[in-house]
Amino acid sequence: MTIEEQERVMADKWLDITIGSFIENMRKLRIRHTGALMASFKKQVIGAANGRLQLQLSYALYGKFIDMGVGRGMGTGVRKGDDGYDRIRNNRGQLKRRQRKAKRWYGKEIAYQTKRLAELMSDLHGTLLISAVGESLPSETVEINL
Repeated sequence: MTIEEQERVMADKWLDITIGSFIENMRKLRIRHTGALMASFKKQVIGAANGRLQLQLSYALYGKFIDMGVGRGMGTGVRKGDDGYDRIRNNRGQLKRRQRKAKRWYGKEIAYQTKRLAELMSDLHGTLLISAVGESLPSETVEINL
């Protein structure tokens, strides 16, 4: 198996693990209104022409809003003074029924997983380098005098 194939397999497994971690974080934080966000994850491993590997991970946009704690409570086009505004918010602009609260399912996990991917790739390349050096050494005993 070539190094490109090994990188591709490792990247695909990493994407599976990362998506699993995201879904687990959502379950812990009880982010599952309809399950649409959990079902929206798509992954793709792309090999570029110059030999660089590219990973693509996509999910529904409103997942970012849940992570940041913004975006709930007003429909599009509702402005202060409209009937819909007064029904949902008080005179200071705060939500009547519940406050927005960030549910951090994304930030720390993607930072950890990205660092882990870098470690895995460097281990893969280090192992391949050591094996290439080991194969190129002569088969007889090598003596080094210091």
